[in-house]
Amino acid sequence: MTELVYVTNNTNKDLYAEYNYVGYDFPVGKTVELTVSAARHMIGYGDEDKEKYLVQLGMIRLHSELEEAMETLKKVHISSEPPVKNRSLPSAVGVVPLRIEKSVGGKVNQRVA
Repeated sequence: MTELVYVTNNTNKDLYAEYNYVGYDFPVGKTVELTVSAARHMIGYGDEDKEKYLVQLGMIRLHSELEEAMETLKKVHISSEPPVKNRSLPSAVGVVPLRIEKSVGGKVNQRVA
């Protein structure tokens, strides 16, 4: 059985890469299932030096862009387990915002409920 990894693009733009003459899209916020060899080739899974993968993904053209692109690449999450569907996220229901007093012209404006 082929070992798989799950890649989730949490950056602010879609990514695209090719492996074995097949194109792979990594849409923002979506998880893509890949073989480990494809993940190694396209995004450097398991490799410490990510510079050549950042070039392949079109994230850098100049060496001066490397640091910013490395921060962006950290937002691409790779896991060996598929994401859990319908996972409950924390809710803000019932949270009361704090009252903020603003000072304008020396007077304090208070909100009237």
